[in-house]
Amino acid sequence: MTTKKVLVGMALAFVFRGGASEALSREIPIKATYSGTAISTQGDSNHDGIKAGLGTTACKSNLGRCTAQGVGEAVLAGPATCPNGNPGINLTLLPGTGHTITRFERTGDLLFSELTSETVCYDPSTGTQFKSGTAGITGGTGRFAGATGEYQFQGTQWPLYVDPDGNGFAAQIGTSTGTISLPDVAP
Repeated sequence: MTTKKVLVGMALAFVFRGGASEALSREIPIKATYSGTAISTQGDSNHDGIKAGLGTTACKSNLGRCTAQGVGEAVLAGPATCPNGNPGINLTLLPGTGHTITRFERTGDLLFSELTSETVCYDPSTGTQFKSGTAGITGGTGRFAGATGEYQFQGTQWPLYVDPDGNGFAAQIGTSTGTISLPDVAP
């Protein structure tokens, strides 16, 4: 049951916060806070019994309010000490499985990213999951068409329900910071 609670922790969703005053620059700093939910899916691409997760969040951003969805799948990486100092179970992202889409409410523009790393430490004594990682921006729509860049994220999740088959539901909060690089505009 402990491992199954951890699986919900890999449900990913990341959102951004950039400055409206930087809207005309080619490098846009991003900083966000987000909150939302995460659920396990039926996906298990490497057939190890650890299901992929899906996260859905809303964010506060100085690029405007946004929503995001993300998916990812974890693999067990062994014992760890969680950020709260308690012993835990370490999980890492299965390469190629972490992807997110962020939609900015004011414009409807989308920003796409792929996780390059993620670590989740599950503390079985408190039921808390601590996550952190990095993602590369891979494009988008509207003003984010052709965008690149990178952001780092960290967050906390609390499984609220996990059944014996590893299907779960969790609450999550977090932050992200980084830079969106927009393509050069021809004169």
